[in-house]
Amino acid sequence: MHLLLSIILISICFFRKDWKKIHHYHLSILYVIICDLLYNLLCADKLLWKYNPDFFHDYPVLVDILHSFINLPSITLLFLANYPNKRGYFRQIKYILQWIAGSLVIESLFLYFNRIELINGYKAWMEILFYTVMYVMLRLHHLRPLVSYLLSAVIIIFLLLFFKIPLTS
Repeated sequence: MHLLLSIILISICFFRKDWKKIHHYHLSILYVIICDLLYNLLCADKLLWKYNPDFFHDYPVLVDILHSFINLPSITLLFLANYPNKRGYFRQIKYILQWIAGSLVIESLFLYFNRIELINGYKAWMEILFYTVMYVMLRLHHLRPLVSYLLSAVIIIFLLLFFKIPLTS
């Protein structure tokens, strides 16, 4: 399922020709990659979710790499390249809500087929908040990167404290 999602996302980017706009969004793509890698680093001893590989079961890190370097960048590109910039706040809120809903549906399939596990106190309802923050932060990063870095640091500290993530091995 993980590889299938990657193929679908890359295909959508290709057929919509969004990949041609990558130079406009590359900093936000790097931002989302760094955020995901930072999660994997900081939460290595106490993950909140983990991917269950479809293939190469002895190498679960390959799925993390797939999500970090293919899926999340593709999602970021699709989200930002098609964002309704000049259509009013209602339209923008509706757009973000549609992305949240779509992400929740896809994640539900992954949960149902046991391709992802929520662990260490992380619950499915928290995904609504996660995706809301993720998409709002992606948009904020595209518009105001420095503000998003500061806000990201605050969010990270809050989450580390909330989930009692140990920073020592």
